[in-house]
Amino acid sequence: MNFMKKIILILLFFLIFSNKLYAANVAEDTTFSSDTTAQQIVTADNVDIIVTNNSSIARTGQKAIKNTDSEVTGTTLTIHSGSSVTSTGNNTISTEGGDLTITNSGTIQALGASGSNSKAINISGSDGVSITNNSGGIITSPGNTILGTSGTGGDNTTIENSGQITTINTTSSSSAIIFSDNDTGNTITNNIGGEITSKGNKGTIIVGVSSTITNSGTIKNNKSVDKNVIQLKGNNNTVTLKDEGIVVGMIKAANGTTGNTLKINHGVGRSYYYDTSGTFTLEDLDGNQVVKGSAGSVGQGGSEILDELLGTKSLNIRQSLSKYKNAEEDLKENQSWGEINLSTFKRKQNNQNLSLGFNSADLTINLMYPDHGKDFILSLGNGNQKFTKDYSVDRHSLHTGFFFRDHPILNKFGDESFILGGVNLKISEREILTNTTSSGKLSITDNFETYDLIIGTKINNDFIIPNIGATLGLSYTPSHKESDYYSWDKKEVSNLSIYLDDDYKLNLGKNYQLNLGWILDARQMVLGKEQNYEINGTSAIYSQGTDLTKEVTLATNLGFDKKMSDQHLFKFYLDSTISTQELSSISGNFAYKFAF
Repeated sequence: MNFMKKIILILLFFLIFSNKLYAANVAEDTTFSSDTTAQQIVTADNVDIIVTNNSSIARTGQKAIKNTDSEVTGTTLTIHSGSSVTSTGNNTISTEGGDLTITNSGTIQALGASGSNSKAINISGSDGVSITNNSGGIITSPGNTILGTSGTGGDNTTIENSGQITTINTTSSSSAIIFSDNDTGNTITNNIGGEITSKGNKGTIIVGVSSTITNSGTIKNNKSVDKNVIQLKGNNNTVTLKDEGIVVGMIKAANGTTGNTLKINHGVGRSYYYDTSGTFTLEDLDGNQVVKGSAGSVGQGGSEILDELLGTKSLNIRQSLSKYKNAEEDLKENQSWGEINLSTFKRKQNNQNLSLGFNSADLTINLMYPDHGKDFILSLGNGNQKFTKDYSVDRHSLHTGFFFRDHPILNKFGDESFILGGVNLKISEREILTNTTSSGKLSITDNFETYDLIIGTKINNDFIIPNIGATLGLSYTPSHKESDYYSWDKKEVSNLSIYLDDDYKLNLGKNYQLNLGWILDARQMVLGKEQNYEINGTSAIYSQGTDLTKEVTLATNLGFDKKMSDQHLFKFYLDSTISTQELSSISGNFAYKFAF
């Protein structure tokens, strides 16, 4: 019996200490192309370790790869796609305070139980560690995944991620990347496609002093949007949110810290709202107006776009009136005239003056009913305007008015005039970037109205002298509120246009006619350059840039008339427009003679 006890004790001793004994020193460049369970201890400087050919270094216990001590420098570890380095215990890879460069395209994993504090990479006590996690690379652990807080912490670490860095702990040891309060000079870059995630009580990324975090990918605290996602413990840190990057959770600067900066670089016109805690200096690197009280911005151009739409409506109705007059000789008394206009508009985005780019598609029906020089106008419209940064507006409009063919209403020297008023019903949808939702995005909506009034007069000239005209446009939008975060005070916009126009007829036969026309329009916004608005209750004023308040537009048209009988007349027009605000359009319309 005593003999059996000795055997059992020997076996237990062997099982407990075999893993410590089963280790291999690495003193020269080494490539692993087949599996091994031995611990790898780097004992010399400038050693390159490569794990390739779908092989693994799988340690039962802790520290699958480690430097001997802090004196070892120049260690380089490369893990190819399909290969892995794992441990069942703590600190799968440990620098032991030495110099280390890791390039991972495979898997680095601590396999401890989900409630354990096992770390994947421990860089504590080191200075100048570099970790590159390529696309497809995975670095994961139950506890803090990349740890720099133990002992003297870690300084001047560079982490560049295009793959996944994640922790599964739901308690306190829950950071994907964590440094000590006084650790300095650390740089974390999360590229497009990169994911850094956690689901615990602590911040997903925690840094100390004078460190930089740049995100173009995804950084999430999956436990709750109320938990910290980025936490700055000390002073003079910089967080930059770029491109279409997603951030979920609170962005926090510790109480009493100074010099921390939050920079936004999502592009001109991108709307966003980030919930923050602590004191930040806010900067929008694209020139968008960022509003404090957390960090928010909204694609501007409200007054400018109203001015643009008002000018477009004025131009459209003037072109219709010219076509209507050209058709008068083919219309009998009390016969009305109408046209259906299909148009597309495109404006390039200008990042210098913050003018928003958009594409617009519109359907307009203009009807004229003659009544002894005071002709009734009815204009119906339907359109959609899509801006470059996930913002669209559907428009439904109704305008009515009168065309005075033989006398002015505004002056004594004009030959003809018109007045037109109406309402535009608008339904908008805007997608914003925000850290307050689990997806990092939020779709918000709005319903509002805009009321228009356009008054115009023109002096008609014969022969080669062009006609001279002027229009005054007025627009009023009552205050309205989008479903989340953004509130808009009332907007009042007015503009003045001075224009030259002319048209020419070319008979191609008894029943065929070719029409040519043009309008050269110079428009200036008179009132409405400032917009008052609020983001989550914080008031702000946006002032329109001066170069966006004026525009010169050249509109041309080519028309074809076909008289089929006294009762049937068909017209087709092709219009095009270019402007100094980089707006271009093309439209086709057709008209048909009929009687009400």
